[in-house]
Amino acid sequence: MAFPWGLIVVLIGIAYGYFTPGRQSKMAILKRGLLWGLVIAIVFAVLGYFFDVDPLGLAGAGFVSLFISFVVLTLLFILGVWLGDLIEGRTGRGRSV
Repeated sequence: MAFPWGLIVVLIGIAYGYFTPGRQSKMAILKRGLLWGLVIAIVFAVLGYFFDVDPLGLAGAGFVSLFISFVVLTLLFILGVWLGDLIEGRTGRGRSV
């Protein structure tokens, strides 16, 4: 059974988007999401390297596989942040404009 790296990254993104107060501009979410997504992708890639598991289960352990993992995990984090911000808006959790 493969470890659900992508699901964990999306859930972290949702939590980040939900707990960041106020309505976020989509461009700000994209910029911060790229930064944090890259950090999380690097951490997961390093964990995968030490445990001999590719985060996405791609064949080969080369640079291309690692780069694709970074890109996909970063995009999943950004998706999670957008979803978290959307959930925050729907729940009416004391947003400030």
